[in-house]
Amino acid sequence: MKPNDKNEIIELNVGGFNYTTSRTTILSYPDSMLCRMISGQIPTATDTNKRIFIDRDGPIFRHILNFLRDKTLNIPENFNEYAQLRQEADFYQIEPIVAHLDYLFPDKFNSKASLNQSITSLTPAVVNESPGTKDMYFTIISKLHQGTLETLIGSIRIISTINFLEPKSKKFINCLVNPNGSNQSAQLKNLDIFVCEFKFMHEEKMISCKPCGANGKSLDPNLMSLLQTVFRLAKRLGISIGYWEEIFYLGLESAAPNREQFCSILAEKTNAKLLSSCVCDRRGSFEDTNNCSLVERWHINEIVSNN
Repeated sequence: MKPNDKNEIIELNVGGFNYTTSRTTILSYPDSMLCRMISGQIPTATDTNKRIFIDRDGPIFRHILNFLRDKTLNIPENFNEYAQLRQEADFYQIEPIVAHLDYLFPDKFNSKASLNQSITSLTPAVVNESPGTKDMYFTIISKLHQGTLETLIGSIRIISTINFLEPKSKKFINCLVNPNGSNQSAQLKNLDIFVCEFKFMHEEKMISCKPCGANGKSLDPNLMSLLQTVFRLAKRLGISIGYWEEIFYLGLESAAPNREQFCSILAEKTNAKLLSSCVCDRRGSFEDTNNCSLVERWHINEIVSNN
C-alpha cells in the first residue's frame, strides 16, 4: 500500500488509549493539527508498537474522532466534560467543534469572541451584513483541475441564484429569503445574516445545507428558535432534513453547476467581485489531481433572486 493511500489504516496512541481509523477520516479537515501530524508536516513520536503517539486526553479523543467520521458532534446525555472537549478540539484545531461548544455555552466559554474567531477560521469569508445592507462575503471551494463545485459558505440568499433547484426546493428558499405574508416573517427576516455551509452532492443531484453560526458582528440569542422555524418550514414543504434536524437537503432538477457555470450565474445576477483565491493542496502524489482545491473569497452588493 502506498504511504499516502487514502485508505491507509492509521493507528494512534492518545494518552495510552489506542485508536484505529483511516487516513481519509483524518484528512477530512485538512487544516487541523491531526492532519498535519499524519501528513508528516509536524514531527510525531511512536510507541513500541509503531502507533503515532499523542500526549493528550485519551478518552475525550473518541468524540474528536467520531466527529471526523460523522461530521456531527453526538455527545452522551450524561457527558459533563465540555470544557475538556473544547480544549482538546482547540488543540487539534477542529474549529467546527469549538464553534458549536461556544454557541451552546456562551457564558462558559466567552463565546462572542471565540465563536467569531472559530467561524472565521472555518472559512476565510463569512457573511458580514447589518440590517439595511445587501453586502455579502462568501467562499467558493471547487476542484482545481476538474472545476467541480464542492462547497459554498455564506448567506442562504446566494443559493437563491441557483436556477437548477427543483420546484419545492426553490419555493422553500424563496420563503426563507422573502418571508412576506406569513406568521414566520418576524423570525425569518434576518435569516440571511447566518453563515451556512452548502455542499454540492453531484451524484445525488442535491445540495446539503448546514447553518454553522451567526455573523461576525454579534451572537443572536434567538438563533436556535429561528433555525427551528426553518426546519418546521422545511418539513411542511416536504424538504428532506437530517435525523438531528441540523441539516436540510435541496433537490436539483439537473446536474449541479460547475465553478465556471456558477460564476457565470453570479455575473448575470449580481455584481460579484473576486477578492482573493488560494490553492489547498492535499495531494499524496504529483499525479493526484483530485485533492487540489481552489478556495475563493467573493463579495456581492446585491442579488436579483429567482422567482
